[in-house]
Amino acid sequence: MEHVVRNNFAGSIGSGRSTGIDNNASVSANESVISKMYEREAEEYCRLNDFAIRNGIVLFGSTFAKDIPVGELRQAFDLDCNIYNRSFTDVSIFDAEALLIKCVESLAPSKILLQLGETDLERGYRSVPEIISAYDSIVKNIKKRNRFTDIVIVSVCENSNDIQPSEFNSQLENLAKKNKCRFADISNAASDRMPVVKAFSMLKRFMRNGITFCDAMTMVNY
Repeated sequence: MEHVVRNNFAGSIGSGRSTGIDNNASVSANESVISKMYEREAEEYCRLNDFAIRNGIVLFGSTFAKDIPVGELRQAFDLDCNIYNRSFTDVSIFDAEALLIKCVESLAPSKILLQLGETDLERGYRSVPEIISAYDSIVKNIKKRNRFTDIVIVSVCENSNDIQPSEFNSQLENLAKKNKCRFADISNAASDRMPVVKAFSMLKRFMRNGITFCDAMTMVNY
């Protein structure tokens, strides 16, 4: 099984760009560098997994998600649960499933918070329907392999690269409903003076098994 996963992982990295783009020599060289970056970080996550506690919560996404220091914020917000960030800088949704299998599946998480699509919207090589279709496939396959794992689909935030993800986020919300997942809208977090803290504050109610009075007040007043 391990042999199969590694082969799939190696074969799928760097697939987030279109054929026409891949024909460009300079872009192909860059793809190779990105692939190595994924592999090194994936191996580091796998080593960390040896010390992690199973059945916790995993945040898996791209650049914005990776910048969220979940360990420090878990303590700051007094969350009594194990939270692990297994996100990758600039990861394409078309590379995400192999990385999920390699870096997340062994943790047997009780919840996965997915924030994908950011990189693909920035690159602009794939249409929104293509990105949503890939997202749908990932969610369905997580459910098949981990039927006891709750999935929270997290919106993409506006950012300095002029991403305007409102239509994409609307389709993400529909995707969540269709797959009986919860949808977390953190789209306005990037406008806050501390975006990652704002995002975590908005996500913490999805990490708990129930919504507390304090969570409800935070949603209104933060």
